[in-house]
Amino acid sequence: CMLVLKMEAQNVSRKASVSQLPALPSTVPVELSRVMLPDDTNPTGNVHGGVMLKLVDHAAHVVANRHCNRNSTDGTPVLTVLARVDHMDFHQPMYVGELAQLQAAVTYTSPHSLEVTVDVWAENVISGNRRHTNAATLWYVAVPATKSLGKCGTFKAVAVPQLANLTEEERAAGQRRYEKQKEARRAKVSGSAESQGLTHFDIPLSPVLKPEDHTVARSLTTLANLVLPSDCMPTGHLMGGSLVKIMDNAAGICAVRHCRSLVVTACIDAIDFHGPIMNGEVVFVTARMVFTSARSMEIEVTTEAEGLSIGTRRVSNTAYFTFVSLGADKRATAVPALKLESDDELRRFEEGRQRYETRKRLRQEMIQKWQQKQALL
Repeated sequence: CMLVLKMEAQNVSRKASVSQLPALPSTVPVELSRVMLPDDTNPTGNVHGGVMLKLVDHAAHVVANRHCNRNSTDGTPVLTVLARVDHMDFHQPMYVGELAQLQAAVTYTSPHSLEVTVDVWAENVISGNRRHTNAATLWYVAVPATKSLGKCGTFKAVAVPQLANLTEEERAAGQRRYEKQKEARRAKVSGSAESQGLTHFDIPLSPVLKPEDHTVARSLTTLANLVLPSDCMPTGHLMGGSLVKIMDNAAGICAVRHCRSLVVTACIDAIDFHGPIMNGEVVFVTARMVFTSARSMEIEVTTEAEGLSIGTRRVSNTAYFTFVSLGADKRATAVPALKLESDDELRRFEEGRQRYETRKRLRQEMIQKWQQKQALL
């Protein structure tokens, strides 16, 4: 009897000590770590870009949810959902056995959205060497934490607690980033074929049954995937990271079909999430080659969701993926030039060239800022 009483007293004491632990403030960055395993690799032997995208979404999702719920004024629980991947840069590859370390932080809030930045490092646990491999910026919106959704799986965004302790300069810079991504999202929707009620099936391609090598039609790729409960959030919608991994797979197949060599993801340009995809729906992910430079390929990826009970499709996502081709020595090698067969392909190619030049400039600026930051440490 005395032993039972002693054990009960220890349990009460343990519960009391746990309840007294302070909650982490929402401004503390989230840090996640995971060892990379053979199941995480692509055919080249390094970690699959889609795996990194999924981990980045997990880290960003945690810090975004923490911010909204720890700073709630009325105590109503909310859940954050991915609205846009502003960019994802792959600076260096990561390999099996290395420790992936992710740090995510909320860096800006608008009335109904949050900006989250994520940095990824790879650590060789034997040598202790650590290097920066990825950087990403994502935008989330908050919705009520309930499983009930509107018609066709629509969300109604709620107000987001504003981030405190920002300087005037940081707030102004954040506002500029917010307006820039908002305008880019609006321009993409208004200027896309999807906004005119078209799908990728309506876009004319080469009528040749066996398209010529290195043409758009030759590498065109569509993947179909049934959304299962294990892919979904508590609200019943497909998690953003899971979808982006499928998109990366489709883009990778398209890239390999074009150059017939090993490829790796170099960067992702602005994934816009136009609406949620629900459990039980089928996603069709189409990858289309739009631009090639001497050593890289830009691929447009469009995702459509189909409700099997009604049989209609809707465009849910659009993005541009950049891949590089690898030679036998695992170094970047020349990419076959894209053969253009229509005015539409020529227009898309020129638009891709402009995005390529912009990414090249921004990447150089980012590298310079990172080097300056490291020099101060």
